[in-house]
Amino acid sequence: MAVIPSIHALSLPSISPTPAPDLLLVDGTPEAAGYSAALRASYRVSATASIDVAKEFLHRHAPSIVVTELELQGADGVEICREAKSLSRPLPVLVTTTRTERVPDALAAGCDGVLLKPFPPNLLFARIGRLLRARSEMLRERAHQSSLRSAYLTDRSQELLSGTNRVWPNTLCPYCHRNGATSFEFCSHRRAWYACLDCRKVWIAKRQE
Repeated sequence: MAVIPSIHALSLPSISPTPAPDLLLVDGTPEAAGYSAALRASYRVSATASIDVAKEFLHRHAPSIVVTELELQGADGVEICREAKSLSRPLPVLVTTTRTERVPDALAAGCDGVLLKPFPPNLLFARIGRLLRARSEMLRERAHQSSLRSAYLTDRSQELLSGTNRVWPNTLCPYCHRNGATSFEFCSHRRAWYACLDCRKVWIAKRQE
């Protein structure tokens, strides 16, 4: 895979007839090196802490998935979400962060999943796998419906449902009292994190199924 300056490409040896998916990791935190080392066992990982380099890479290479931290040095990972979703074929984006108050902005920008730090490597692998499977299913459905001119979804709630976030139209926000909340992460077997995209608040409540 061609590499642009400041990107460190870590390629999986060719031991399978099916190429490993390309993954772009945008994260300048100390734990990023550990994520990258773990992920290269299953993905061809390109890593950078620069938002400008990441944006250029997205347009040149279009990876299978993007994993980005929200807090980047002198920049905002929400911009990565917007850039990935503005491509002619939008890419799935998994956001990682310790700051739950930033999640509504990422959801509004179109991110497909959220992982709250810290998390074990197996959870990162599981979430990436779910997003890639959801993308494959969505692309198959779009191809099936192409004759109906529905190759690209435009409704925000449908975009959110394509990932691991879930929209609950009848769930009341406890802050602005409007219906419509998005669950984005579980905090236990019984409770989950929710966000309101109207007032940009987050809260923990009973997990819905």
